[in-house]
Order: sequence, then C-alpha cells, then structure tokens
Amino acid sequence: MAVVGLGLMGGSLARALRSAQPGTRILGVDLNSVTGTRALNDGLVDRFGLPGEGLPSEAQLVVLSSPIRAALQFLEEEAPHLPPETLITDVSSLNAPLLKRAEVAGVAQRYVSAHPMAGSEESGLAHARGDLYQDATVWLSAYDAAGPEVRKGISAFWTALGAAPRWIEAGEHDRTMAWVSHLPQLLSSALAGALDSAGMTPADLGPGGRDMTRLAGSSSRMWTELLEFSAPVTGTGLTSVSRALSALADLLARREMDRVQEFLELTRSWARAEDSLSARAEADQAEPSSP
Repeated sequence: MAVVGLGLMGGSLARALRSAQPGTRILGVDLNSVTGTRALNDGLVDRFGLPGEGLPSEAQLVVLSSPIRAALQFLEEEAPHLPPETLITDVSSLNAPLLKRAEVAGVAQRYVSAHPMAGSEESGLAHARGDLYQDATVWLSAYDAAGPEVRKGISAFWTALGAAPRWIEAGEHDRTMAWVSHLPQLLSSALAGALDSAGMTPADLGPGGRDMTRLAGSSSRMWTELLEFSAPVTGTGLTSVSRALSALADLLARREMDRVQEFLELTRSWARAEDSLSARAEADQAEPSSP
C-alpha cells in the first residue's frame, strides 16, 4: 500500500495498518523528506519517496491522505500512469470534487472516495495515532464505473482497520459535511476571534469554552482548501447562524427570557436526537447511487 501524505491522517493510517496487517509493505510519499525519514525511523513505512518519483506505481492500493488540492493534483498527474489493477482511495473531507477529477483522469473505475469521521485539531506525523480510525464511520462514494469488486475491496480495507464503512451519494455527503463539519469549524474560529477581541485568552476558558474553541486550532491551510469547494453551502449555514444570533441578541437586549428559554429548549431537544445522516444511510448500506 502507498500512503501519499504522511501527516496526521496518513501517519495514523500507517500505524493502524502496521498493527492490523503487519505483513503489508507500506510505501510512504510526502513533500517533506524530514517527515519521510522520521516515518522510516519509526517503522511506519518500508520505503519513502517524494511526489513524482513513481513510488505509488508499486502499490496495489494507493491512499491519498494529503490536502485536497494535492490529492486532486495526484489524480490528474500521477493516477493515469498507475498500473490498471491499482485501486485508489483517499481520506479527504469532500467526495464529489475527487470523484469528478478521477473521472476526468480516466481512473473512476478503480477509485472510491472516502471520508473517515476521525481527526484532530492537531496536524503532522508527530500526532499520528494507531487508533484514530477505530470505530470511526467512513463515508464511501463511487461512480457507477467502479464495480462491485472495487467497492468490496475498499470497504474491506477500512473494515480491517476497525472502521465502519458506509456508502453514500457524493453530493449528499458533501452538502451534509458543509453543515456538520465545515460550519462548526468556522463558528469555533469566529468565537475564538471574538474572545481574542475581548481580551480573553485560552487560559481564561472553562471546559465549555475549551470545547467550543478546540477546532480553532486546526490547520488553516487545510480548511481554506476545503472551504473553497463547500463555500455556497457553508455560506448558507453561516447566514442561518448569523440570523439566529442576531435574534438572540435582540431577545436578550429586551430581556425576553421566556423566549430565550424556548430557543434553548428547542436546541436542547435537537442535541439529544439521533444523527440524521446515519439514519438516512441505514436504508442503503450496500450500494451508492451515481452522483
């Protein structure tokens, strides 16, 4: 297996694979040769190469664990030159852009886009964990060109790592992630900015404040790239939250605490409900429909 990108996600993938399938030969690819040397020294990879050196062509499975723009570039420039039997997947937070690029590159028949619901606000190989994917839902999307054996192979790969793969249509996945992942990231960052403007520091926060601002410590580069693709839906989410906050500010200014309590009760009820994305996916576990 070739892991392209040896940061938190790729490094954790290599660690998990070392434990689950110790006989697997792992090839590592990264822009940073220092990171590659560390991965070699830690025993996470058997060989290391820089992008463009052709190392993934020796693998049966290539996992793109780099930021989304680098993954798109790999699909365009290197994927068409991989052996025809090599399967390709990724660990990106968006599925539709990668599937579209795979189709243009002529590799859609052996490509499955994957989004593990796992991660951290930390980044880099130093923070890689062997249990990062344990019990994590992994959303899988593919075009019709990817046949049952390809889908079965990628699903089995994630299952072997202790994850729970589920199929979903790519467009639905990306719209949902804009709301449930990208929007919370921006709200956490906005709250951190407001606290900073008020002269507060992280040391001033209690458990709730630390929970709310944890995501603000995430990689700005990674999120900027993702938000470029999810901008329309995420923007709609921000507008919705902005309206709710404005209404709450007005209620507080008028001391209409009964209505504030009504709002808090409604949101409390929502917070205790079952996850809707999981419920929708239960009806179609076996096969994705075409995006």
